[in-house]
Amino acid sequence: MKDVVQGNWVHLTEMRDGDAEWLQDTQWEPGLLRNLSADAFHPWTAAEYSELAAEPDSNEHFFFMVRANADDGLLGWVMLDDVYFKNRRATLGIALPVASDRGQGYGEDTLNTILSFAFNELGLHKVTLEVNANNEAAIHAYETVGFVREGVNREAVFQDGQWLDLYAYGVLASEWATVSRETN
Repeated sequence: MKDVVQGNWVHLTEMRDGDAEWLQDTQWEPGLLRNLSADAFHPWTAAEYSELAAEPDSNEHFFFMVRANADDGLLGWVMLDDVYFKNRRATLGIALPVASDRGQGYGEDTLNTILSFAFNELGLHKVTLEVNANNEAAIHAYETVGFVREGVNREAVFQDGQWLDLYAYGVLASEWATVSRETN
């Protein structure tokens, strides 16, 4: 049986001692806050990051730390939020804060790993997300693992004195299964 929280390059874990402080410190990495689709006007404290991960009994929120298989080093976080079991769908959020960790395949492997958990363990039918239109690297990763652009929220993000579109993406379990078979 496949371990649904173990990918080729990463594995998903609980938040451990020091992780919340690491998240607090790395939120200032270049480009991170600007690429989040949610409003991020205030910096998060370690306590706020701990609260985000502190719902172990929640069936509506699954928060994982992302660690490298090679050395168990911390790479970021990924979560499924707004999990609706009747309609079998959830919203995905992901962040790999350190710029040097991006573009190494960790993001795509994290996406495939959390989607394996969502579809194979939770039995979800669909996972959705939002992404700023100018976040080309994230868009590429999302499309590579099977996400399809489903809509455009026009001029929904204000950045550098201009309005940007916010893209809505979704992937169905059957679409992801097809793409994941082709790439593995």
